[in-house]
Amino acid sequence: MKERQEDLRGRLREHRRVTVWLLILILLGVAAVVIMCFTKDETEPISLENVQEEQGEIRTDEETGGKALQENEGCLYMDTNPLNEVSDKGIRQAVEDYYDTLAEHADFVESYNNLQIFAKLGKYKGTYIAFVRYDMKIRDIYTEVPGLGTLYVQEDQNGVYQVVAKTGDQEIQEYVNHIVAHGDVQALMSQIQTDYANAVASDAMLAEALEDLKNAYENRTER
Repeated sequence: MKERQEDLRGRLREHRRVTVWLLILILLGVAAVVIMCFTKDETEPISLENVQEEQGEIRTDEETGGKALQENEGCLYMDTNPLNEVSDKGIRQAVEDYYDTLAEHADFVESYNNLQIFAKLGKYKGTYIAFVRYDMKIRDIYTEVPGLGTLYVQEDQNGVYQVVAKTGDQEIQEYVNHIVAHGDVQALMSQIQTDYANAVASDAMLAEALEDLKNAYENRTER
């Protein structure tokens, strides 16, 4: 467990700005969702153009040490790849560890609570796209902020699941955006939008804190 936590900390040091980006997305009303694009220093929106829809593809991925990866049949379509709540303990543990460590490295987030983990199959065997509904506790603010994280989870050669903070693979980034467009994922996003709006409307201090953070971020980026 200690080694696993250290590994998570190492990968997350490159992504400390994720929580700021996430909050700004919420402030701007962009579905209260962070779509991890697995870049080196920050997350960015990714295009739906040129999405590859080949079936039964087998390729070699550098991150698996040359291991051949086989595509999950029917993974591109909602009917054959529905959104389900995760019961696998390995996946749940990987996601929970990720958010625990993310909170440890955040300047203003105290914790991520009430995690609900849903997932669809990733493009290749042993991979998943996880959609994590959480309540984000901002320091010194009572009301928690509902949010939705999108994570890429991969089983390593030892059968251990890990959240991959970056893949360097445009094909995977495009696949994630394709999956996010599924109707069941869009319905989940819509529910989070509603939950977020209700939370902000219920707490003037929360609304003020979010506005202050937004202004601080905008001032910083203008420098």
